[in-house]
Amino acid sequence: MPEEFVIADNLDLAWSNFDPFFPLPADCPFHVEREGKPLNKLIRALLREHRQPPKYFFSGHRGCGKSTELNRLVADAEINKKFFIIKYSVKDVCDVNNLNYVDVLFSIGAQLYIQYIDAGKELRSELIKDLENWKKTIEKVLEEKTSIKSSLEGGLKSFFVSMLAKIQAEDATRETIREKIEPRLSELIGKINLIIADIEGKEKKKVLVLIDDLDKPSLEQAKKIFYNNYTAITQPLCYIVYTVPISIFFEQEFIAIRDNCFSLPNIKLHKKKDRNNKYDAGYERMKRFVFNRMEQSLIESNALDLAIKMGAGVFRETARIMQIAADSAIEHERNLIIREDVERAEREIRSDFRRILTSEDYITLKDICIHNEICGIEKIGHLLHNLSILEYTNDETWCDIHPTLEELLRT
Repeated sequence: MPEEFVIADNLDLAWSNFDPFFPLPADCPFHVEREGKPLNKLIRALLREHRQPPKYFFSGHRGCGKSTELNRLVADAEINKKFFIIKYSVKDVCDVNNLNYVDVLFSIGAQLYIQYIDAGKELRSELIKDLENWKKTIEKVLEEKTSIKSSLEGGLKSFFVSMLAKIQAEDATRETIREKIEPRLSELIGKINLIIADIEGKEKKKVLVLIDDLDKPSLEQAKKIFYNNYTAITQPLCYIVYTVPISIFFEQEFIAIRDNCFSLPNIKLHKKKDRNNKYDAGYERMKRFVFNRMEQSLIESNALDLAIKMGAGVFRETARIMQIAADSAIEHERNLIIREDVERAEREIRSDFRRILTSEDYITLKDICIHNEICGIEKIGHLLHNLSILEYTNDETWCDIHPTLEELLRT
């Protein structure tokens, strides 16, 4: 992604502008506002007075723009006035393919300390001594099974950075850390709360922790973190926004977090059970998404309509289609994207789905395609997770298949 956000006048720059894995900064001109500004609902909830620091669960399909919206949340003037903000991506400090609630809690404590110190701030000397003693206790416990002590020599920041690096990259050491910290979990949470209290006392603000990319772990991992260990992850005495996969709301245990859920909807492109009748407002919004990044002359109108339809109203899916299509046009030495290029992107995405869908999945998808209704939550969770089923909202919530699958279901 180029450092400057300029509208592309050629397909090479367009390809870069449609990087599907680049969360936009708060003031980026590429940003497209959703209908109804759903982020404002979360902002209002955070700005209200609460008797206990709330924990919110921010959901949406992978690629719908949660990271971008959190960047905008961090830049909000009223949020900054009320909160000292700690924001990080869990995938930058943990292994999202092997993640549990102990990792998440340790990352909260580590990031509170690291980001506060990196901001040029200082904690009370008495708290530093307390944390140093706790650090020595953890090191002593860990050195019985690993060589971790020698690599943790140094200050508290080095300790937290090194521990996170081992949690992220070293399987055996990660398991040992969990095994030794879990029986002392109340001690870890106690230290987290001491850091929070000290920051709030010094800054005269509440602490808000925003944890991005917690929708990346598998559905089973997410259930263990957010359901099995709900009590533990809600113990830190600060405001927390956890990103979560939308699929966990289609599990029986969803009631545990339902009241504090905020959802980021996909862009609706048609109404329920009316797939062939375009919802003009949705198409206009997605056209804006495209033309904020590249000039209109770089794509034929019928190719653009197909790209929007196949993107399903999910920003990352649309960006992915545009990137594949731009590369196809470049490969064929064209200076604009035509329908053939978008059809190539459609085939690539359909092939990805074909590799992972089971015979039973096809039965579920055909039913969803016909009725746009959930036909049993036990069948749908993993399909929401892999984007073969997508959720939309009118006056009610409904589902549809990923549009690239229509051809597969006709065979």
